Amino acid sequence: MSRSGDRTSTFDPSHSDNLLHGLNLLWRKQLFCDVTLTAQGQQFHCHKAVLASCSQYFRSLFSSGGGSGGHPHALGLGPGAQDGLGGPPKEPPPPQPQEEPGTPSSSPEDKLLASPRAINNLVLQGCSSIGLRLVLEYLYTANVTLSLDTVEEVLSVSKILHIPQVTKLCVQFLNDQISVQNYKQVCKIAALHGLEETKKLANKYLVEDVLLLNFEEMRALLDSLPPPVESELALFQMSVLWLEHDRETRMQYAPDLMKRLRFALIPAPELVERVQSVDFMRTDPVCQKLLLDAMNYHLMPFRQHCRQSLASRIRSNKKMLLLVGGLPPGPDRLPSNLVQYYDDEKKTWKILTSKWFIFVQLS
Repeated sequence: MSRSGDRTSTFDPSHSDNLLHGLNLLWRKQLFCDVTLTAQGQQFHCHKAVLASCSQYFRSLFSSGGGSGGHPHALGLGPGAQDGLGGPPKEPPPPQPQEEPGTPSSSPEDKLLASPRAINNLVLQGCSSIGLRLVLEYLYTANVTLSLDTVEEVLSVSKILHIPQVTKLCVQFLNDQISVQNYKQVCKIAALHGLEETKKLANKYLVEDVLLLNFEEMRALLDSLPPPVESELALFQMSVLWLEHDRETRMQYAPDLMKRLRFALIPAPELVERVQSVDFMRTDPVCQKLLLDAMNYHLMPFRQHCRQSLASRIRSNKKMLLLVGGLPPGPDRLPSNLVQYYDDEKKTWKILTSKWFIFVQLS
């Protein structure tokens, strides 16, 4: 309670809970609902004020009164291609509203003058009905029921509709639920949605699982495509951990395992700082030669085309369309030094590198 002259201000800490409880009661009884959301054919009657107070997407939509003129926009829930395995994906564009059948189409002038009341029915294409139902449950109760079977759908809807509170709860749930039994599933969800912290936590369980493998299983893991980790250096470090876990018994397998690694894919500075610093890479003759070959590969970039081998082949079974060099349009017509690849998901060209060398052998 605070006093100012003859006025007194009293705060009721239970008011927010009572208000939320009242809104939830109205929602459950379908009273005073002024907008209908449709996802995968299932309808949800809601209140614009509640949606707009929690979602930036709905706030902008209802404020402008805009729509898509009856032209639905198909929305994919998967993340866009990433500029590297570790970067977070860009958020997909929000789903566009689709007018329900029977709604008269409006002219462009009508849309500009439309009020929030003009939007009463929204078809959210690309949104899961299960995910939307659970997100609405949170908006009206402050609670969301999550499981490993539904968390990805809830996470996708929360990111599409720009509700960061639900996204945060999903991340917290995933971090708390990681175990030896489900770390692969959690890691897949984390990679799909760019959850770096969750992915790191899941990878810790991957390491614990790897330490229990026998030699044949570890060898098969190193040969698998795609690899279980993001980089060749991480694969090397995982192999070292496996060897060190039972050094007396397993160190005899070091040369065989190291032959299955592609050291030329590890940048030269990391070869010196993180690979060469491992004792058996300096003392074992086979490992020593593998390290030396990789260093020579990086020391002579102009001859790398002559030194291609399994040790320099990228670990991927995915085909990619590359565009190397060429003459760009323009008056100068200088040859380009770019190597670009086509991102099939984004339907656009992206720069892979600006350093390349072409060698032509004349016969």
